Amino acid sequence: RIALRPGAAGAGKSLAELELRSRTGALVLSIRRGESDMPTPDPRLRLEEGDVLVVMGQPGQIDSARTLLQGDGLPASP
Repeated sequence: RIALRPGAAGAGKSLAELELRSRTGALVLSIRRGESDMPTPDPRLRLEEGDVLVVMGQPGQIDSARTLLQGDGLPASP
């Protein structure tokens, strides 16, 4: 699980814009927003601070996804 804290780099962007899958190899299975769960989220859905993403992948892929979503830099492609 990756929570988008305040100021997260991924907040306000969509999974498609972030190119999360192609950049990291990780797959977002669902997003929890408040009390709602969104299974298999639309790649065009804009992420918001406080969203919790359920991500699947190898440990390195998940680390790269966390960096992409929360950090300032973009990880290299796997």
